[in-house]
Amino acid sequence: MTSRKWETRSINLSLEAQLRERKKELNLLYSFSRIVDRAENSIEDIIIGLVRIFPDAFMDPENTLAVIVYNDKVYESGKILKSDRFIREPIKKGGKEVGSVTVYYCGDSEIAFLYEEGQMVFSITERLGKIIERIKSSESLNESEERYRVTLSSIGDAVLATDGFGMIVFANAVACNLIGLEEKEIVGKRMNDVMEIFSEETGESTQIQVEDIIKTGMKIGLANHTGLKSKNGKVYSIADSAAPIIRDDGEISGIVLIFRDVTEERQKEERIAHSESKYRELVQNMNGGLLIIDSHDQGESFFLKEFKPPRGIAESAACNHSGKDVRDVFQTLEKSQLYDAIKKTFKDGKPRSVGLERYICGKQEGWWVNYVYRLPSGEIVDLSYDITEMTEIQRFKNEAGRSLFKISKAIAGKRFSLDEFMRETIETVGSSLNVDRAGIYMLNRVGEMELMLSYDLHEGKIRMDRSLAMGTDLAGEYVNLVSDKRFLSVSNVEIENSSPFVDSLKEAGIEAILDIPLKIRGKIVGSLFCDMETSREWTADEKQFAASVGDILTLALEEDELVKSEQRYRNFFEMNGAIMLLIDPSTGRIVDANEAASEFYKYDTDKLKKLSIRNLTTDSRGLKEINKLLSKETLRLVTRQKRAGGEIIDVEIFASPFRSSGVELLNFIIIDVTDALTAKDRLAEALKKVNAALEGAVELVSKVVEARDPYTAGHQENVSKLATAIAEKLDLENDSVRSVRIAGLLRDVGKVSIPAEILSKPGKLTDLEWSLIKRHPVIGYEILRDVQLGGPIAEIVKDHHERINGTGYPEGLEGSEISLESKIVAVADVVEAMVSHRPYRASKGLAEAIQEIEGNAGILYDKEVVSACVDLIKSGFSFGRSYNSKF
Repeated sequence: MTSRKWETRSINLSLEAQLRERKKELNLLYSFSRIVDRAENSIEDIIIGLVRIFPDAFMDPENTLAVIVYNDKVYESGKILKSDRFIREPIKKGGKEVGSVTVYYCGDSEIAFLYEEGQMVFSITERLGKIIERIKSSESLNESEERYRVTLSSIGDAVLATDGFGMIVFANAVACNLIGLEEKEIVGKRMNDVMEIFSEETGESTQIQVEDIIKTGMKIGLANHTGLKSKNGKVYSIADSAAPIIRDDGEISGIVLIFRDVTEERQKEERIAHSESKYRELVQNMNGGLLIIDSHDQGESFFLKEFKPPRGIAESAACNHSGKDVRDVFQTLEKSQLYDAIKKTFKDGKPRSVGLERYICGKQEGWWVNYVYRLPSGEIVDLSYDITEMTEIQRFKNEAGRSLFKISKAIAGKRFSLDEFMRETIETVGSSLNVDRAGIYMLNRVGEMELMLSYDLHEGKIRMDRSLAMGTDLAGEYVNLVSDKRFLSVSNVEIENSSPFVDSLKEAGIEAILDIPLKIRGKIVGSLFCDMETSREWTADEKQFAASVGDILTLALEEDELVKSEQRYRNFFEMNGAIMLLIDPSTGRIVDANEAASEFYKYDTDKLKKLSIRNLTTDSRGLKEINKLLSKETLRLVTRQKRAGGEIIDVEIFASPFRSSGVELLNFIIIDVTDALTAKDRLAEALKKVNAALEGAVELVSKVVEARDPYTAGHQENVSKLATAIAEKLDLENDSVRSVRIAGLLRDVGKVSIPAEILSKPGKLTDLEWSLIKRHPVIGYEILRDVQLGGPIAEIVKDHHERINGTGYPEGLEGSEISLESKIVAVADVVEAMVSHRPYRASKGLAEAIQEIEGNAGILYDKEVVSACVDLIKSGFSFGRSYNSKF
């Protein structure tokens, strides 16, 4: 808006005067243009030149004053006093007022300004505003272009940029290296003239569709498996993408192509594909199972991606389950510890092991143990091992041992009742062997077999209804079958030769039997029977258990009401098939041993009875464990013992107090668990190898980081070595020491994103280069945070350049905000860096390094860590190479 205190007027001048005034105006415009050309985009020079020549363009120059205000500065054409007669026009840039142009008239003429002069002020002011706007825009553009050029020159990928005609206007050093030409040989040419690309699959040449990108504005990427034939004779596998450069007005001014060398990645992919084939072969042949699980809803539910069942689960169980909710595949999973471990590991990435749990998969049930891990991809891997058979065997052995104790104590009790004993024995046998029916037949005086009592598993109760089971003829055949046997077992009656006894089993719907003859002084008096309605393979342990119960039952029948409880126990002890020892707890001497014990320990009974139970132990630890049994601190333990020939065995011992002739003894029942523990040790060894592989991977990554910066070779290992020594001196837990050691090796892994020329630059870094360097802890954290290394290693890597006064980077943490592990790595890093040679300086030596950390203890570095570090160095700590060791 024009501001005037004096109106301009149109007055009648002579033609000569009018021409003279117009000439002044033209001279002003011409001079203004020359000032703009000479000023070279200096706004101040333009304003100074304009304000000086402005008065000459007016009718009365001697009494005219020009004043320009811009950017809080005032520019005047002279020292004439200002008057209340003036013309003022605002200077605008982008619609916003940034200054003004004012012309004052101080003369005596009644007419201060001509109409044309007012128009001239408006025109000049408008043009000045546009010139200022153009110069400012040009400065911003130049700054943006410079930032763009520096950025593209610094990144690790190759970059080419073209103008709107497809001609290359920029190529960074990486692009020049891959193409095999210098920048001056590339700039000014078309991309397809300098880049010879082809399909690695077909070998056919291909081109980058530059014109299509400029025309359509669409981004494109090269097809997979694209190769580049460099002018230096090398061939690279490359991956790239091209995008249009779009100006603010929407016009496309060119394209930018970013590509990189992926030769090593392709080779790795091929190796991975080969490894995956071997992995598949390994998985298919491993004893354990493999479940790969993922989630679509952030861990609320999980679906099965792949399932290789462990040995023990039928292969058919793995069919047609891909994509299903794991809870639908394993019916008991939702409320299990395994499902809880899957959810927790999905969220925090920590590996977990899950102990023995029951599973149901379709129609199959069993027991398994599981190990849950999270892959870097976020998928959950579960390694499962079906130990149903081992569990059932161990369960049976434990239950059998307890059952033998239970019935052996019953027979030795003062209030012994045969009827109650038989009831308890039958119930124990039926539930322990998990048979459909168990019971006792007794032979009567006329040669018939009578059913005395039976236990029905399905009903869960004892039946005492005495009835005829076999007539004289059938009973006679049965007695002949069992008379010379310790037990009679039939797994499937359908495949047995026909006989009256076998046929009677078929008629009764019995498919399998395990019968133990009951003999008193060599004569059959009855039998302990176990029946199954389905076929069943009886194990040796099951047969041995049933036979042992039969021995006890026979003894009970023979001794009932005839001898005292002590004698009954003696007979039971000598005839029992279980491994049994009688021990004097006060001395540990073996008072007695049954035949099974002699066979097991490979000593004859007399020799065994001359030994102490301590003579069977293998070491001091085993001796301590046996002493616990003798002192009755425990009545059950697993330990190692040795046989007569020196063979080491693992045993589980059950102890039961026993009184004989007024003397307190201990009755030991021994169960061989060597095979079970050996399997457990193999599993532990396998897990140890997995951890060793992880340690190797950490070492490999450390070497890769060092390879990018040859001047710091060995720096990672030395920092890790010193940091580990400090952590150990501070008595940190083993897990914390391990985290410090690994973090020391990996703390600079983020530098893989920084161009090698910056890492090895001998001179001072620019602000931009230094800002890139300071990003490496954060980049390292982002690389490691999802990798399961067993500790807060990613956090230590992120914080190892923090200082306790808050002057460190990347987050400026202070004091307790920094973990002790990070403070340890920080001090080790500083010491090692100062004693190492760098391209921009020589080693400063240990003395100066110690001076640095001691001088800044409590300021930059933790006092306790500094003290431990200095003590280590002064006590002879060595990095393994020569440094200036003078203090």
